[in-house]
Amino acid sequence: MKDLGWNIEPVSNLAKFSEDWNRLNSVHGGFILLNHLFFSEAVSHLAENPLQLAICYQGEHVVCITIVEKVRFGISRTFQPSQSPLGAWIQDPTIPTQLLIKSLAKKLHWWPLGFSITQQDPKLECLNLTQSQECNTLPYIETGSLQSTENFDTFWESRGKNLRQNTNKAVNRLNKESGTLLLKVITAPDDIDEAIEQYGKLESSGWKSGTNTAITPDNDQGRFYKSLFIKLAHNKQTIIFQLFLGDTIIASDLTVLSNQSIIILKTTYDENYKRFSPATVLRKLQFEKIFNDPQISQIEFYGKMMDWHYRWTNDTREMFHLNWLSKTGKAIKSIREKIK
Repeated sequence: MKDLGWNIEPVSNLAKFSEDWNRLNSVHGGFILLNHLFFSEAVSHLAENPLQLAICYQGEHVVCITIVEKVRFGISRTFQPSQSPLGAWIQDPTIPTQLLIKSLAKKLHWWPLGFSITQQDPKLECLNLTQSQECNTLPYIETGSLQSTENFDTFWESRGKNLRQNTNKAVNRLNKESGTLLLKVITAPDDIDEAIEQYGKLESSGWKSGTNTAITPDNDQGRFYKSLFIKLAHNKQTIIFQLFLGDTIIASDLTVLSNQSIIILKTTYDENYKRFSPATVLRKLQFEKIFNDPQISQIEFYGKMMDWHYRWTNDTREMFHLNWLSKTGKAIKSIREKIK
């Protein structure tokens, strides 16, 4: 195997490597959460710490690209904003990931102690772990997916009795309120701006407003989703679902499309209607539409499995971090553990 050589550049140079990034991502079907556009928008709007762009060459060929941030002396990790389900690492799958990590850590630090590739999905097989004896996988979260290829009525009947009864009751109670239930589907680029603003107003009116995690039209998170979704809409890669009761939006979902998968990124609802379980009602109407779409065969949650997820699916997997420590890094870790 030819020697691997890393160049460390300002993250502002990310656009120069868009073709190389997407070429490497094409091995994974051009997965949308790993494409250049997604991380370009994340860098522009969500970066909180100084970032560096690292490009690995094997001869004249780019074989790995990552966006990194330094954690502390001798230790770095991939860029990982909370809005991204996956860490910013893309590589040629024929090269053992451990070789890439070790050579990168030495390039980043004169005394390398460790490096972490964060939030990896075993389903995507983005890493080459054939030579990973010096690396450790750390469990991150259990997430889930749902096949949407069967008849929805058959699927719905297979769900638990409590989910079906409670959802039907919620639908009936909402229909008795002032208005009619309507599921609205937003896909046109010209409609994305308003839909994101509506989502932000809905989310910022609830409990998230007190935690500074809500989307608002004028915060970084709001600008990230608006810019990303408008660009994706031009390629027919996004859908915003809105549940209306009369003229009032009571729940909304932000989703993106990748090949035959639909990925739920964010969900919110009007807490004034909490007693009606608006998010569950939205989910039922939304899934019914998805199941009837021949272009979509899978729903990805990409969030930590919670009780409500298990009511919809039993198909789960564990996401992980990949950590490498040098001999010195392991010694320091051992000493710290003994002190504790």
